[in-house]
Amino acid sequence: MNWTVFIIECVVMMAVFGCLVFGMLLANPLTFISDYPPEIQERYYRSQHKEAGKEVLTKLMVVKKVTALIVCSFLFAWMAHTAGAVTFLEGLLAIYGYILVWAVFDTCILDWLMFPNIKRVRLPGTEDMDKAYHQKWFHVKVMIPVIPVAVIGGAFMALLMTWIW
Repeated sequence: MNWTVFIIECVVMMAVFGCLVFGMLLANPLTFISDYPPEIQERYYRSQHKEAGKEVLTKLMVVKKVTALIVCSFLFAWMAHTAGAVTFLEGLLAIYGYILVWAVFDTCILDWLMFPNIKRVRLPGTEDMDKAYHQKWFHVKVMIPVIPVAVIGGAFMALLMTWIW
């Protein structure tokens, strides 16, 4: 494995992911409303005089999520191959590394540092809820299940990598 390539891929991945997330939030602050702590969601719905509805999984949403999963699977398999992974184990470790870097970046940089401190991406009516936006434990609890699930996803992507390349 070429660790320099792996690190460069991780930096590029974090930059692209950060730009995508912020672009979507700037276009529509409600994009990730279900990812906010419950008290922020409650205040938003109350201040906007809206009912908090259960998000219904439409056919279009299923297609988008499955497409994103397929694209990410091939992308991570290609990245592992590009970093020099040849065997299944090397691919699994590389892909698991990408997923962990992604999860830690999302939690520590985006959720802990950026979102709480950039008022422009706060939900309307919740701009004054500094304490609620700075909840670190809420975001850690969301990230913890990613760790074991990433092994399963990583194994699938590593198989894909060894099969294609």
